[in-house]
Amino acid sequence: MKKIHLVICFVILLGCKEKRTTELTILGSVHFPTTVMNADSVYLAIKKVQPQVILMERDSVSFDSAFNRKVEYQENEDQAVSRFLNDNPTTILRPIEFEGRNEYRVEMGLYPQANEVYKKLNELSRSKKFDTEDSLIWSRFAHFWGMIDSLSSANLKAINTDGADAIVDSAKYYQYTQMKKIVSKHDEFTEQLLDSKGDSISLREYFEKWEQFEHYDRNDTMVANIIRTIDKMPNNRFLLTVGYNHRYYIKKALEEKAPHIRIVEFYE
Repeated sequence: MKKIHLVICFVILLGCKEKRTTELTILGSVHFPTTVMNADSVYLAIKKVQPQVILMERDSVSFDSAFNRKVEYQENEDQAVSRFLNDNPTTILRPIEFEGRNEYRVEMGLYPQANEVYKKLNELSRSKKFDTEDSLIWSRFAHFWGMIDSLSSANLKAINTDGADAIVDSAKYYQYTQMKKIVSKHDEFTEQLLDSKGDSISLREYFEKWEQFEHYDRNDTMVANIIRTIDKMPNNRFLLTVGYNHRYYIKKALEEKAPHIRIVEFYE
């Protein structure tokens, strides 16, 4: 009977043991220096967080087998991470980007942007071929895109707020989801272009493929990689460096799919 009581007490103690608290700071930034943001800004933010693990917007081919970067780019994040590693050499780096992103784009016939589609949209707007709904979508897109441009020249704290996330979320909603409504109903988007493989494809088909990858596939893959990486590591304090255009999507998805990961802002 005494043994049973001991076992019960041990089980109770295990159940009462404090659960692991995992914190993640999502540090959105611009890749190249502006008048108010540079590698120093990013470094100071990383230094404040003191992460045990830094998750980077890179895929695994950018690292060797020991997760050392093969190349250090001149981007703000890379330079800041290098500086932080000099001070904190035990900090762990891990990639979370869509594996083989650039190669996948080529395989799918995609360019990083959909410039030809947006040029056609602009032509239709100037030619007054938009109906009332189209015009509203186009004007809202222009409004929020202007706000994104302003954010790109703001300081690091300003672009890592709920307000900035809401602006980017709205801009991307009009850039992708709402713009697809216009593209799908105008015959002008049956015109052909040459994709990145040199194949002929309609503007409409290209936009659908581009939107699916840039809006959903890439972001969803990064989210899955973040969750998988964090869950299999024993560390408690993580920091993600990522372009601020991705931050809103990643943050929202993590809050829905991984509530056990506590998101903390670098300035808190």
